[in-house]
Amino acid sequence: MNTRATNSIGATSTCTIAAGLLAAVACAAPWDARAGSCSSGKPTPITETWSASKMKSNGAEIIIYSGPTDRGAQLQITSGIEKSLWVASTSASAIMKITTKGHATLYATPTANASPEAIAENGRAMFFTEWNSPCAGSIKGGEIKEYSTGLSQTMSTGMAGGPQATSWFVTDYHGIGKISAKGKIKLFSFPDEGNQPLAITAGPGGNMWFLEGVGPNIGYITPSGKVTEFNTGLGDSYGFGIATGSDGRIWFADNGNNSIGAITADGATVSDYTAGFTGDPVSIVAGPDGNLYFGETTAVVGRITTAGVVTEFPFTASEGTFPILGITVGPDGNIWFANNSHSQVGVLKLPVK
Repeated sequence: MNTRATNSIGATSTCTIAAGLLAAVACAAPWDARAGSCSSGKPTPITETWSASKMKSNGAEIIIYSGPTDRGAQLQITSGIEKSLWVASTSASAIMKITTKGHATLYATPTANASPEAIAENGRAMFFTEWNSPCAGSIKGGEIKEYSTGLSQTMSTGMAGGPQATSWFVTDYHGIGKISAKGKIKLFSFPDEGNQPLAITAGPGGNMWFLEGVGPNIGYITPSGKVTEFNTGLGDSYGFGIATGSDGRIWFADNGNNSIGAITADGATVSDYTAGFTGDPVSIVAGPDGNLYFGETTAVVGRITTAGVVTEFPFTASEGTFPILGITVGPDGNIWFANNSHSQVGVLKLPVK
């Protein structure tokens, strides 16, 4: 199977780090977001048609869409409202909607140079976080509303839809935030400043699972804010990808160890799949065919089965670099991914051999 497996992994609380502890415990008391320098508005949209470059790779078809103007990094990409893909266009400080035909519309954030990085659907709107501002925001019908997180900077690299019309986001300020469809934000802090959650996803039982970059930890937070962590024993991950697989395990991109890991929902078993990667896996998503799909720091998108069999699909990076920190299943059922260096998105057509 080409795995490194460690069994009976002990859970460690974010409030009391103790080997072998397997219990959900309340973190520091959450606080509601305070008022801050956030704005709202309906920006003038910029519409573009992105050029398509088709290629074959290992029996699969890949299409790369490139913007007429290179505005730099895109981070998280996700399916959402209006049967479109939505991208946190970080360098452009904009939210981008792009159709499966490559027609893009960009909406600048009301707060200048806010650098949005994470985005998810929530209550018939798209919600996002901004790295360089104290705000999170929503967009619907071209109108953007910003909401104060109560932080000096949100510094968030991951967001996912959760139960009861909520979106959850991680923050480099050692915590996790929850935002309602009406924009009410609650933050849950981790007392240990060594915690650095980078990615988050919906998991079994209505819980939200998160991956930490510093420290070999993965864990979940309940809707009420109780946290359980598990020490994977694998070292720092520095991954931006976490997903719930069709087998019920939580899968994560282990960029720090050049592998992909999976943990059972009870935390009892961690498997680390190491074979078959030419680059560093950094993002991951559950596919519609029961497999998982990942992006690497090089111009490679790949598939991993729940048995750990890896197939890679390398492609030509026309701009020289194509690190894939954002990957999702599109409204067309294909695998879409974003370039974290340039104004490009790509699609891996399913099914693949």
